[in-house]
Amino acid sequence: MAEELRDIEPLRPLLDRKPFAILSDIDGTLAPIVANPEDAHISPRARDALLVLIELGAGVGFITGRALEKAREIVDIPAAYFAGNHGLNIAADGLAEAPEELRPYVAWAQQVIRDASGIKIPGVIVEDKGPVVAFHYRMADEEEPARAAIERAIGLSEAARNFRVQQGRKVIELRPPIAIDKGTAVETLAMRLGAESVLTMGDDATDLDMFRGAGALRERGIPAASVAVWSYEVQPEVLEGTDYFVRGVEGVEWMLEEIVKALRP
Repeated sequence: MAEELRDIEPLRPLLDRKPFAILSDIDGTLAPIVANPEDAHISPRARDALLVLIELGAGVGFITGRALEKAREIVDIPAAYFAGNHGLNIAADGLAEAPEELRPYVAWAQQVIRDASGIKIPGVIVEDKGPVVAFHYRMADEEEPARAAIERAIGLSEAARNFRVQQGRKVIELRPPIAIDKGTAVETLAMRLGAESVLTMGDDATDLDMFRGAGALRERGIPAASVAVWSYEVQPEVLEGTDYFVRGVEGVEWMLEEIVKALRP
């Protein structure tokens, strides 16, 4: 079980190295979870703190399951770097890039969406993210039947067999089985930012890859730590796979503001 972060002192060894970088998930970490994923927005307090951190010379990157354009819209921090679709799409140094091998998955994803059009359960939202498809069921009146219907539709779709199935917080995603994830995105963005120390933050099972990415940086001699965001939905392995945890988006806001204080001249 991770230690609850109640003071900024454990992070001092990272903050003393320059340039320092924060690489964070968005939903459930910086943006409160909402019933309709289209309504999500980053916390104003968190956004203000991140903007100040950029002014103070820190690198800021977002590693998310969202598509790139949606992630940019939710965050609204033009100077930040992004890794969308769990690292499949990278936006850094003014350029957006994706591996060539993703091309066929866009068409397969469209076929999956057509195959799943028979799901008639109110509250189930199908999100088209290019090479990734996400089935959200948080808004369904009965979540278990909704989840079962989604899994059944996926099982009946031949195109879905080209993807890896990933469970998240009230969401089931189909992702290309490519050796890219939030962990590799941590290493990529840390390199692009020229980071000498890195803090990663996340709240869901997919963010365990980010935490492993922080571990990979440590093995390469780059100081790194990970912070999980506790909620009543958090899976035990998320708290077991991180260094520290804070309580909710409010805990993240507090931590970012404390980091700002620590980095001010």
